[in-house]
Amino acid sequence: RDMFARLMQGLLISISVALAVEVIDIALGITIGVLAGYFGGWIDQVLARFTDVMFAFPGLLFAILLTGIFGYQADAVFGHIPIVGANGNARLILVSLALAMTTWPLMARYVRGQTLQLKEQQFVEAARTSGASDFQIIQHHIIPNLFSIVIIAATLNISGTIIGEAGLSFLGLGVQTPGSSLGLMISDSLNQTATHPWEVLLPSFVLTIIVLALSFLGDGLRDAFDPRSKD
Repeated sequence: RDMFARLMQGLLISISVALAVEVIDIALGITIGVLAGYFGGWIDQVLARFTDVMFAFPGLLFAILLTGIFGYQADAVFGHIPIVGANGNARLILVSLALAMTTWPLMARYVRGQTLQLKEQQFVEAARTSGASDFQIIQHHIIPNLFSIVIIAATLNISGTIIGEAGLSFLGLGVQTPGSSLGLMISDSLNQTATHPWEVLLPSFVLTIIVLALSFLGDGLRDAFDPRSKD
């Protein structure tokens, strides 16, 4: 089999899962974080306790549990969907859902903390004095000022998501043969380490490079948006 073609397919899988997870992560994180931080009171207490409950679930363990229990059902239900379920990729829907459900609480905490600071700023007080509703203040003044921290957090989370997807595929709970994933390529090549070591080293090297690249990108964005973090 063409290793380069499998690597390209594996990278496509990793990036697709990471983007899907981050879309859910950002949507839930901003919604819950803004509501908790802006309104406070019992809304903050309820959402904060719900976030703490979600924090109690170890991300990778929850993904292993979900894909292990419902993996075969996902193959049967999603296996006939074009692109998504073809070529052994049906379980990626479960993988994306499991990883997203355990990553959004951290985003919600970041957003809540930033919202608590923003709602006390003078431009928010001016908007409230001029008669703007809470929804208008959130839409036009709070959320636009959250973009920097959301982009930084999402970029840093992508690295963990890619590692999680590769780990699940390595354990046989993610992409299935004849599909291709970096984790699946490493798993399939372990018994050939003595005779064909490059079949293990190449996907491992690519996985390392993409994770480091995204981590450096996240650090660079953090320095760009918050110059004080350099000190």
